[in-house]
Amino acid sequence: MNSRLQAIESVVLIAVVLFFGIATYERNSVWKDELKLWSDCLKKSPLKARPHTNLGVEYTKKGMLDRALSEIQEALRLNPSSFKTYVSLGNIYDSSGQYDIALLQYKKALEMKPDFGGIYVNIGNTLIKKGLIDEAIEAYKKCISISPEYLPAYVNLASTYGMKGMADEAIAELKNAVVLQPDNPDIHFNLALAYEKKGSWKKAVQEYKKTLMLNPGDRDARENMERLNGITPLKKY
Repeated sequence: MNSRLQAIESVVLIAVVLFFGIATYERNSVWKDELKLWSDCLKKSPLKARPHTNLGVEYTKKGMLDRALSEIQEALRLNPSSFKTYVSLGNIYDSSGQYDIALLQYKKALEMKPDFGGIYVNIGNTLIKKGLIDEAIEAYKKCISISPEYLPAYVNLASTYGMKGMADEAIAELKNAVVLQPDNPDIHFNLALAYEKKGSWKKAVQEYKKTLMLNPGDRDARENMERLNGITPLKKY
């Protein structure tokens, strides 16, 4: 998916927790491709769990789920006490549509690390796919209670409220997200969508303007703002 957060009235943002897949290297060309990076590391350290885990994460991101599963299973054989690897295993099952098995892996991770709030975002995302909206809301709230600065929980919670038509609640969570990351144009865009959904057109225009200040090339924000500015008179607040 692209960098834009999902529209408030559409599918929830999937903010998957993919561990050990974030580090970047610039020493030479091999480090510019994470898949090449961890394949190279695995050749040098085949008996270490981390290269297997990271390679599994990269395969998951590329949709190569059979290879991902093989690497993650090997990582767990080498280090069965890694809660992060269980999260990665859950991500594979989630990506393949095996949602109940994915939830079991996330719960195993929680048993090992009950204070890691981010896992509840993964759980909430999987519950959304199962159609369990209210349970997903509780999962996102649980994440926020444990990790109050974890941005994806607020965005996903807002999106889930949007799915239920709860515009005020969605707006409140997006405002919380703005506090955490005020310079993120996608959050302002989603807040504009939420205001527009509610009929608060002037506030929506204001948020589209903020989006464009942060990302002048955003065609969607510009077109939406121009469309709302064309409503005469623009009475709703």
